[in-house]
Amino acid sequence: MTSAPEAAVRLGSVLLCAALLTGLTGCPPSSARGVAPESRREALQRVNENLVRLTEPISAPAFASFEFVDAAGRQRTLIGYEARIFFRPPNLLLVEVRSLTGTVAQFGANTEKYWALVDLPDLKRLWYGTWRAPRGLPQVDLPIPPADLLDALMLRPLPETVDGGLLPVLRLEGDDHRLLFMRVALGGQPSGWREFRLDPAPPYQPLEIVDRDAEGRVLMNARLANYERIGPDGPYTPRSYHVIWPDRAEMRLTVTGVRWRPDLPLAAFDFPGGWQHERIAIDAREGQK
Repeated sequence: MTSAPEAAVRLGSVLLCAALLTGLTGCPPSSARGVAPESRREALQRVNENLVRLTEPISAPAFASFEFVDAAGRQRTLIGYEARIFFRPPNLLLVEVRSLTGTVAQFGANTEKYWALVDLPDLKRLWYGTWRAPRGLPQVDLPIPPADLLDALMLRPLPETVDGGLLPVLRLEGDDHRLLFMRVALGGQPSGWREFRLDPAPPYQPLEIVDRDAEGRVLMNARLANYERIGPDGPYTPRSYHVIWPDRAEMRLTVTGVRWRPDLPLAAFDFPGGWQHERIAIDAREGQK
């Protein structure tokens, strides 16, 4: 585990990077006045016209800090680790968190599986599941759900609906612009909703994503900031993330740069099948293999 002095140095590095990024880069100035969208379609179009331009793989170095509660109920905290994000449109993702001695955590998703891996001296565990598993199977809580990260990182266009629900509703209250998506469970019953708080100024991208269950309880809250272009004229992507899964986990990512990676191989998103330590299958179908 990281010593207290090392953790303090890493935390200082994260805070310094965040300050420099906020002062020297970021979105267009907040003083820029925007024009409110006139319809749901226009609000969606503003977001998606930006993100459909993300057509090639990217990589992004970052600093990561996260907390999660393990199976024994102990709070785990890792501060200021180096990380790297790899993304290949539309839905291949790998977030790797490293120390001086190697990988300490990995969160990934490919076309077949999603997984979360923790490799600490006293906790070595791989959680994994399959996209094809039917909803309603018993679930195991992951420390940080890779499926949620795919959405929280805002690297792919917004859908017309979420989980077969209705078309979104646009709500405008002054500078608070939100798209609200209802989710529908099996049987056609409402199972919750997801809302996107949109920047009222250019580039009009999401500043916050909130997932709620049918009772209104927050399942995930993601705050995004410091949008910058990829290269001189590429799409805008966030450089700061703060994602909270209440009573489960919390992650902060400070991205220090994003670059195109057309040479990034598909093998970068391979499932870690050679893992020699504890495995936990998320869905029953995988657990029976």
